[in-house]
Amino acid sequence: MIASSISGGAICLRCRLRLLRQSTRPFQASNRSHILKVGQPSLRYFADESIDRFGAELAKAYHDGPNDDSKNKTQDAKPPAGGRHVLRKKGLKKLLAGGRLLTEGVEGLDMGIMGKPGQVIVMKDHGLLQRTSRMPEYEDTEGGQANQGFVDIEALLDNQQQPPTAREVRDNIDGLRPSTDTVLSGKEFRNIQNQLADGFLSIQLIAYLEHVTNKPLSKDSWIKNISPWAPLGDQQSIPIEVGPSQFGYTTDTDTAKSKLALRIMRECWGLSMAELNGGLGETHIKIRNYEFLLIMRHIRHGAHAMGNVQLDRGEKIEAVRKQNTIRIVSTKTKAPVWVKTLRETLRQIETRSFPLRMVTSDPIDHEVLEEVGRITNTHIRYSSTTNRLHVTWIETKSSQDGDSAGLEDPREAVFRLLLTAYNRRPVKSHLYITGLADNRHSRFIIDTTNKEKLEWTDRMVHWARLSLPVTAEKDTAIKLSSLRRLPLPVQPQKGLLPDKVPSSEKPKEFVQETRFPVYPVTWSQGLETRTTACFGHLLHRYNPAHPPPPMPMLGMVNHPRIFAPVAPHPFQLAKFETSNRSVPMHAKRSILIRFWPTRPLDAGPTQQTRPKGKKKEKVENAIVQGAPVLEVRLAVQGGQVKGVESVHALREMQYSDVMLPTSPVDLRYAQTRYHNLEGDLAELAAWQPVADFLKPARLDLASGRLEVPAHQRFPIPVRLFDEDYPMPERTGVLGPHYTVAGVEVHRSVSTPHEGCLLTYTSIDAGLGGGHRAELTVEPAFSEERPWDEMNVTKYHVMFLATCQKLARTNALWTNHPPIREY
Repeated sequence: MIASSISGGAICLRCRLRLLRQSTRPFQASNRSHILKVGQPSLRYFADESIDRFGAELAKAYHDGPNDDSKNKTQDAKPPAGGRHVLRKKGLKKLLAGGRLLTEGVEGLDMGIMGKPGQVIVMKDHGLLQRTSRMPEYEDTEGGQANQGFVDIEALLDNQQQPPTAREVRDNIDGLRPSTDTVLSGKEFRNIQNQLADGFLSIQLIAYLEHVTNKPLSKDSWIKNISPWAPLGDQQSIPIEVGPSQFGYTTDTDTAKSKLALRIMRECWGLSMAELNGGLGETHIKIRNYEFLLIMRHIRHGAHAMGNVQLDRGEKIEAVRKQNTIRIVSTKTKAPVWVKTLRETLRQIETRSFPLRMVTSDPIDHEVLEEVGRITNTHIRYSSTTNRLHVTWIETKSSQDGDSAGLEDPREAVFRLLLTAYNRRPVKSHLYITGLADNRHSRFIIDTTNKEKLEWTDRMVHWARLSLPVTAEKDTAIKLSSLRRLPLPVQPQKGLLPDKVPSSEKPKEFVQETRFPVYPVTWSQGLETRTTACFGHLLHRYNPAHPPPPMPMLGMVNHPRIFAPVAPHPFQLAKFETSNRSVPMHAKRSILIRFWPTRPLDAGPTQQTRPKGKKKEKVENAIVQGAPVLEVRLAVQGGQVKGVESVHALREMQYSDVMLPTSPVDLRYAQTRYHNLEGDLAELAAWQPVADFLKPARLDLASGRLEVPAHQRFPIPVRLFDEDYPMPERTGVLGPHYTVAGVEVHRSVSTPHEGCLLTYTSIDAGLGGGHRAELTVEPAFSEERPWDEMNVTKYHVMFLATCQKLARTNALWTNHPPIREY
């Protein structure tokens, strides 16, 4: 097919030969003369359009008389094909019938008719009416002036011997595209489809389709392709073998060429039939890989994350991971809204980076980065130099409005998770084994029930617990635990002893170099020790190819292990309440925030080429490594934060793990040495660093929203730093930079038990920390109990015995009868 306003080079060979033949003889009117249209109206004409136009020409021919020159004098006229024109002049007429010029004359007769001389009408044939076609106007390419003369068709064809270019073919195809309407009737839709199939070659249609589909859809480079909305009809989804653009529009009689035309109309022009636009349909949006991961993680908790468009019955949004495609099932009117919302969502992509050396000096596995990205709803990738990590995420509306100013962003959350995973705080650990004397039947059982309690890094590997088969009680030979005493002394909690010095009379911590010289609080001079016994499963790193060593070698090597707390059934816990009705149970809620000393995330690189730069970096590293870990516990009442319950600067942690292969649970004794920030709730909350940290924080326990700033500086006396790392000075106060390492919500219930404090705690560790419940035992002393060395030693032994007894009480953990105890 050849549309209007095209060059002669686009004419097929058959038409070109016909034009060449016609150029050697007078050009005659033809019903095919419309094959070339340039500038002027079509050469095809009809009688009803030409009667008035022929009047002047025929009058001039009649006035000149019926002679042989009449043909040449009427060449410029346009006779109607099959039409008829009559002109009367002085009683005579000239007729145009069948393309022939007839002259009507009157001849006298030698006879009379009704008393008058007789006359007869004579029609003289002057032959076919010849005309000269008016050639179209064209612009002179050199002078730019319109040429009103004739165009030499043969010369034009000689100058254009090449086939039509791809651009000319595309322009011809675009000539069939509707200019405004995209929703057509079935008849109009099929008519355009037939014109495309009949007027162009298959290779031309394929070239056009590839040219349009390879063009970027928009400035959004992350969107690769958007399929047109396709009606589902009675189907739940479009079959894989049928393209989404053709489903519902193809028929059994469609040829391969017709399907190409259909794809052009659907995929390139977005045309549709009005009869198929009712009901549900689907749209496929193919997105680049890491943007697809972002949008998939962004909407996994609900489609409302992408906007305010509501999903009606039967509508849904799905993510097809293998194809990086978002599938939207909705009505046709709502599909463009979802596509627009998706575009707007992807335009909110933010990318920031941080140096890899701030986390670790070794490369990080891609599996680890993928898991962190899943937890934080981000995409993490290496820079081109692999020295930095790029973190990409989608900004939420609250972040754009400024509601989250000063709070932790996804990049800082990624840094926090990687920091705590690759920079474990030093902990002294001891392993003790208590079980049967015969260890030949012991085996490691892979753990499958504690994954939700573990941290995100521990969930990525397999763990196993050492167990022994159940034997008859008479055949049981109990091997007593080798643990006789904990490494650190067992002391009561600070809050359980009477405070001998009122907080108002305590000395204030003096900081001369800050703009807050006097604080209403002070750090304790000596270290305090807190001891907690927790029940659970000691899990050892397990690899079938390299299993853990057997006993007793397991206690001699430093094989990786973790602790998963286990809590008894609530029915068993209720028995402790009934046995202590005289003492009310104490319930409380709190928020525990841990801070790790780090260098600022946005700090520029140190100039290591200069000696001063190296010295400065060495001092900063010593401050970071020697600064204590801080724990800030917030008091919660009625779902609202009421103040600061405690602030601890941790100096040392020790674990004493006791394996009980014959018991349902194992034991872990955790002992922590710390400096306590002394003061009441109001005084601790008024401490400037804590007040600055809590001011922008959003702690809403009712909605589970715990958002805090990512970092804070705390003035720490030098005497609280680790002595193994040399400080610039041994007195005064330093202000190290701290990063939030974790936020946990604790809900606990406590009751006295055999001279100890038995506490059941439900812990929500938030992002990547897991959810767990644990039963702990802590030493507790009444105010009347004298505090001397002899009582401390006796209480130490009694505390260990109480914990061992609870751990080996089968009825508490499995509802089984208790085993024989010694």
